[in-house]
Amino acid sequence: MAKTLKDLALALINATLILVALCLFLGWKLATTAQSLMSDFSQKVQIVAPLREEVQGVRSELAALRTELATIQVNGALADTATAQRVSQTLDRLSQIEDTLQAAQSRIVAVAETPDAFISTSIEKTADTVADRIITIKGCSVEG
Repeated sequence: MAKTLKDLALALINATLILVALCLFLGWKLATTAQSLMSDFSQKVQIVAPLREEVQGVRSELAALRTELATIQVNGALADTATAQRVSQTLDRLSQIEDTLQAAQSRIVAVAETPDAFISTSIEKTADTVADRIITIKGCSVEG
């Protein structure tokens, strides 16, 4: 009886050590993957920097064009009212385009300056997805 209990205790310790080793290995692989993901994402964020500069260049060109059109409109160099109205509509469209570019540039700046937030969000969503799949596999999912 004592030998059987001893063998059971040794088997329990052995199984526990195997599970601990497996958990440590999986944790190490997860940390390596997360580090790789962060470095890849940081490299991709560096690609955004030239895009930000291009958007700024387009915005400055649009501002210059709007200034030229406004100057033409103010100086009265327009031949008729239809042309003046078209220039006014064009100025309005340019303002809308500038607003759109400003919003895009703000989003680009946010991505370039705070990649940690996006990495954290990505990791959280991945963890939630994995947890949902594990729950579904175990048959513990709540039917809605």
